[in-house]
Amino acid sequence: MTLKDLIAEAHSLVPKISCASFAENSAEYFLIDVREGTEVQETGSIPNSINIPRGLIEMKLSPSNDAQDLNADTPIVVYCGGGSRAALAGKTLLEIGFKNIQNLEGGFRGWKEFSN
Repeated sequence: MTLKDLIAEAHSLVPKISCASFAENSAEYFLIDVREGTEVQETGSIPNSINIPRGLIEMKLSPSNDAQDLNADTPIVVYCGGGSRAALAGKTLLEIGFKNIQNLEGGFRGWKEFSN
């Protein structure tokens, strides 16, 4: 299986949410920026997001994480620069027991275009 296949599989499992839909109900979601910290420092982030790089997501989150008031049904939106890493992170979150994961369509670049 190639990287392209892995990304395609992740996109098929993790539904997208449009920037407009997210903006209308943003307070309902636990928002995770899965980019590396250096990317966030260089470009900024979406307000109220928490930065957990994709490579650390399963170590930092679990459906029974009382410290972050999370459970399996918590609505989570993930985003990265353009959508591929977020899809992979979303697939990982599904695999560890979260049930309500969506990928922000267009990622941070899409959000910047939408919000300007």
